[in-house]
Amino acid sequence: MTTRPPDGVEMPLGEQMQRIADAGFDGVDIVHGDYPEAELEKLLQQYGLVCTVTAFPQSIEALAPALELAIALNARHLNVIGAVYPFSVNAGARYVRGWLELCNRVNMPVTIETHRDSITTDMLYTLQLMAAVPEMQLCADLSHYVVAREFKWPLTPLVNSQIKNILDRSASFQGRVASREQIQLQVSFAHHVEWFDQFAAWWDYGFRSWRRRKPADATLNFLCELGPREYAMTGADGAELSDRWEEALIIRDRVRQIWERSQPTRSP
Repeated sequence: MTTRPPDGVEMPLGEQMQRIADAGFDGVDIVHGDYPEAELEKLLQQYGLVCTVTAFPQSIEALAPALELAIALNARHLNVIGAVYPFSVNAGARYVRGWLELCNRVNMPVTIETHRDSITTDMLYTLQLMAAVPEMQLCADLSHYVVAREFKWPLTPLVNSQIKNILDRSASFQGRVASREQIQLQVSFAHHVEWFDQFAAWWDYGFRSWRRRKPADATLNFLCELGPREYAMTGADGAELSDRWEEALIIRDRVRQIWERSQPTRSP
C-alpha cells in the first residue's frame, strides 16, 4: 500500500484499510513499528480485517515488542525476518530456537520468512537450518531465492527439488513473481508469463503440501506483497511501469483459483 508519490504524501491508513476491505481481501500484513497499535486495532475492527505481523529483530530479545503487538491485534501469525547474519548453522539455529521459544510461550504461531539480507538470505543455508531446527516453519517468499541464486531458465530438477523442500516446511506464503534478474516482475506483462506460471506451479505444490500437514479447519495465510520502488521497476521519469494495486488483484484471483483446485478430491 506504500506508493512513495513525488509529493511524499501517502494514503492515510484508514483509506488504505477501506480500499483493502472493499476489494474483498481478508486481511493485511502489518510491519511492526509502522503505525500506532490503537489506530491499527480500531481500523481492523472497523473494516472486519484480520492481520499478520512482520518483524525484523536484530536479536532474540528484540522480537518481544512485535510479539506484544501480534498478541494485541490477535494476529494470525508473527512473521520473522531475522536481521542477524550468523556464519554457522549452529549459531543460526540458536536464534531461530530463541524466537520460537518466545512465541511458543504465548501460543503465537510464528514463521521465519525466506528473505534476502536476513538469516535466511541463502537457500542452501536455510535448508541446513531446517534440518537443524525441525520445528521451524517458513513463510515462503520464493522471489528472493530466484534472484539471490539466479536460477536459470528452464529450471533444473535440482532447483525444483530444493524449492519443494522449502515449500514442504512453509506455513504461509507470499505472492511476488521474480526472474533471475528482477525481484518483482509485472505479472500483467505478457512476456513475464513463464515466470508467473512457474510461481503458480510452486504455489499449487505448496498449498497441496500445506493441506497434507495441517488440520482440515486450518487457515492458510497468503500475502499479495508487491513493494514500491525500488522493488517496483520504474522508467526514466521515476514512475512505476505498472499498477501494483491491479497486479495484486491479478495475483489474488489466480491464487484463489489455485487454492480451490488444491482441495482433496472427495470420494462419491
